[in-house]
Amino acid sequence: MVVSSNEEEGLGKTMMSCFEGVSANPVFWFVSAISAIAAFVLLWVIKYQNFKGKVFYALTFIAMIWTLIMVGLEVVSDNFACQMLWATMAWLGNALLPVAWCFFVFAYVDNAAWLKTRAAGATLAVVPISAFALAATNQWHHLVYTDASAISLENGSINYIHGHGFYVIIASLYTFVFAALLCLARAFTRAKQSAWPLLSVFIVITLTPLTANAGYVVFDLTVFGLDPTAFMFTLGILAFTWILVRNKTMDMAFVGQSGLANAMSEPVIMIDRNNKIFRINKAAKDNYFIQNSTHFVNELRANIENINLRETLSNLNTGSRIYEPRIQEIESPLDPSRAILGWSITFVDVTENIAIRGALEEALQRADEASRAKDEFISVVSHELRTPLTSLIGGLKLARSGKLGETTASIQSMLDIAHRNSIRLSRLVDNILLAQKIDINALVLEHEPVDLGQILKESFKENQMFAAEQGVQFALDQIDNGPTITGDAFAIRQVIDNLISNAIKFSNDHGTVTGGLTTLNGQARLSITNSGQGIPKGMESQIFGRFEQVKNSNQHSTQGSGLGLHISKKLVNQMAGDIFYQSEEDQVTTFYVTFPLTEIEQI
Repeated sequence: MVVSSNEEEGLGKTMMSCFEGVSANPVFWFVSAISAIAAFVLLWVIKYQNFKGKVFYALTFIAMIWTLIMVGLEVVSDNFACQMLWATMAWLGNALLPVAWCFFVFAYVDNAAWLKTRAAGATLAVVPISAFALAATNQWHHLVYTDASAISLENGSINYIHGHGFYVIIASLYTFVFAALLCLARAFTRAKQSAWPLLSVFIVITLTPLTANAGYVVFDLTVFGLDPTAFMFTLGILAFTWILVRNKTMDMAFVGQSGLANAMSEPVIMIDRNNKIFRINKAAKDNYFIQNSTHFVNELRANIENINLRETLSNLNTGSRIYEPRIQEIESPLDPSRAILGWSITFVDVTENIAIRGALEEALQRADEASRAKDEFISVVSHELRTPLTSLIGGLKLARSGKLGETTASIQSMLDIAHRNSIRLSRLVDNILLAQKIDINALVLEHEPVDLGQILKESFKENQMFAAEQGVQFALDQIDNGPTITGDAFAIRQVIDNLISNAIKFSNDHGTVTGGLTTLNGQARLSITNSGQGIPKGMESQIFGRFEQVKNSNQHSTQGSGLGLHISKKLVNQMAGDIFYQSEEDQVTTFYVTFPLTEIEQI
């Protein structure tokens, strides 16, 4: 059975009379305690937490506290007028809460710029005021609650019969709820997986009161005979605040917590978007480090937004230790592509590294000086040997000719040996000077058309006598109309002579040295092949090294300076060519020299 309300007992009853007897009801004290705790948490969040959308989060808290108090007063009231009064007052919180929460979600998750516009501020004020105004004037239009609304004798609470205005208000507020859900859905598509639990909490908080309100509107589900929306949202907000207090979910330091492990030996300082030091680890709290780094850190803070993180910064020298600052941007896991949360500066101790580097540089400098001194010594000695060698060779040549008188066979033999060795010594001096010129890039080569086939033929012809003395046969492939390259004819001849000479020296008795010349893929390829002991694997650096020789099993070591192939490789490379070899032990070895063909030859 329902008792009808009297119009004269409506909203005209004074608010003071509605407070009578409230303090004696334990429900009032329970609601007051919850509200006080929420207010305390709100003040703590405002003072100690720093996150995007904090203003909207605070408004959500205020709306929640207001709604709780109004709902509590409505529960403890025992007459129609007071219950309707508190239900009307609750609309300020009921309407502000979803709007403020929606704006907070957009600020925190999306960092939406439109929240700073006047239209956003106006929406935040107009929506709750309009809902309250419509409810406050209900006694004249009955659009929010119809005149059929009355107190039920069963529970002493008003059985609200909703009018069209009520559903208009609810539909308007649902718009903000769905907007928040859409924002969170978009965030899921771009956020890192580490942010998904947080986004899930946002969605649960948003959906829970929506579900409760839908149950109230459609199925008349109530809590203490009242709309359960406020209660469900309160639970969600308090749960979320507990996460905030316990885990610092929204705190910038929580996002960068992995970079602030106190177990790290390196000092770490974190700076927020406002260039304020937000966190430091245990190593950075050391008094000695703080005293010697304050000025350096302040300069970094002042210019951190303009620092190119790819460039190496100047080191921090504290006197006894040297630190290299390494700056890392802290991105938001909710949206890595947008504004960063701050910066993490790790000071890596590079004292030992710098000391080692300095010692290495000093050792390299000493080695370089020793190498230059050696080269200068060799150059001086070589130049000093050239003049007496020229005179010695000339005198020996004159004595061997018989113009100075007849010589016995034994003396003639000794003169021949002396002449051969003087020629070898002269070639060694020439090679040393040439190698030095090449190494310091002082050798200038000609760049003119060269008939590579003609040079190969001439070299084979002039080395025929040496081959015969060693018991080696020559074989030259057909090379008529040989390819033309661009280079220095004298240098190329020197390279070919060296390869042929080596092939003869390393050939077996009665072996054969074969020369070939082909063109392939725009390059001329010259080859010198001999049948001999071959070259062991892994000898490339020694083969083309300076003063390096490979032992011949028949001769133990070849006669030579060990500069021939080193010089040949340098000369070929200087003419844009390449030199390499292929060898099979105890069978054959082939050295290849390649040069790019001239444009005419390629056509």
